[in-house]
Amino acid sequence: MKKELKYIIYAHLALLLFILYQVFDLLTLVYDDSFSDALLEVDLNPPEDSPKKPQLIPKIIHQTYKNEFIPDIWKAGQKACLDLHPDYKYILWTDQMARDFISEQYPWFLKTWDNYKYPIERADSIRYFALSHFGGIYIDLDDGCARRLDPLLTVPAFVRKTTPTGVSNDVMGSVPKHPFFLKVLDNLQKYDRNWLIPYLTIMYSTGPLFLSVIWKQYKRWGVPENGVVKILQPADYKKHTYSFFIISEGSSWHLDDAKFIKSLGNHIPACVVLGFLIAFVVFYFEYSFYNWVISNNFRKFKAKFSFLNFFKFNTSKNNNNENSPSYSTLNTDSSDEDFLESINLDDDDDSTVLVTPSSNAIIKGRISLSDLVPIKHAALAKFLRKKNRNRKDSNLFIPKNINVPDSNNPNNNNPNNNNPNNNNNNNTSNDDNIKKDPLFNTSNIV
Repeated sequence: MKKELKYIIYAHLALLLFILYQVFDLLTLVYDDSFSDALLEVDLNPPEDSPKKPQLIPKIIHQTYKNEFIPDIWKAGQKACLDLHPDYKYILWTDQMARDFISEQYPWFLKTWDNYKYPIERADSIRYFALSHFGGIYIDLDDGCARRLDPLLTVPAFVRKTTPTGVSNDVMGSVPKHPFFLKVLDNLQKYDRNWLIPYLTIMYSTGPLFLSVIWKQYKRWGVPENGVVKILQPADYKKHTYSFFIISEGSSWHLDDAKFIKSLGNHIPACVVLGFLIAFVVFYFEYSFYNWVISNNFRKFKAKFSFLNFFKFNTSKNNNNENSPSYSTLNTDSSDEDFLESINLDDDDDSTVLVTPSSNAIIKGRISLSDLVPIKHAALAKFLRKKNRNRKDSNLFIPKNINVPDSNNPNNNNPNNNNPNNNNNNNTSNDDNIKKDPLFNTSNIV
């Protein structure tokens, strides 16, 4: 397998692990375990002769709006809640009232509060702070009361199930300082992010998606009995004679992008086709990128940028023994042109960079011609002339520091001096022999 392909695979695996880490809590929402904590029929509609359960949640109804002038479309639902619960305390949280409360009771959150881009994010946040601080039941203005809420007061906390999975924040109840809502408050700053799309930003920073993720985290390692969060099921929420709420038309916060996202549910086939087209474009880009990485164009590109040039040349030397051989090698991922350009012989300079291919070595530096031993240059020349060579062809090493001539007495280091018949013309140094070799003729190297 090519190294470039390995790097691409490793990069994709790292990216995949990072994405899985970021969206792990969202993936857990696929498994719907809300029924294990559901509010049962016996809890919401107990028989008349059954023992009366103690009230845990305070009799307080919380609602929010930007000011005291509620639109007519929601006045009927508000009036129904007030008429059905004359013994409940009613609090309408306006924008100014909510900010004053945060500033006085939770000053550590005031900067985040003021920096929220969308007003609905502040409306979401105040309901969590109100329930954690005072306790009671929060109800959206477009949720009108259809019956008394007393059965909901017998549990430490509750939220309602939403479809297709998770929980919603339009109807909630809690005792003061419930551990779940304390956890919600602790995570509001962490999840304050801009996801570019307003609907997604709102949903995942303060809205139902945020609450669902925190709910999953809260349940992950188990909760004490007095910290349980019960789930109000859809049938008990609306559209039945025994339901607690009646939903009014309209929404208090949905923007145009939310309407568009909801409309996609009416065009499922088109969404599936679009998904396949996007996947095709992504895979085609990946394939094109891989072909570019293994091409000569990429080698030329990375040569211009040192931080991309992973296959630079380097020299490995054995410093333990000056007389022991060390080897200079070249990575075989280089092309023929790269190889030739890497050999730098200069007639005016006694030093050079001499490299030979190998599978994983890096060469960098200059070595003296006098450090080289004459080798069978024919083998090296044959290697250079060969086209489409592979790694098996690259196992050619040039040893250094062997039989290096003594500068004080060159004749003692020349094995040919043992023959008394040799004349002085045969006593040429290794350096001269190499320089005369046609393989290292600098005029042939571009």
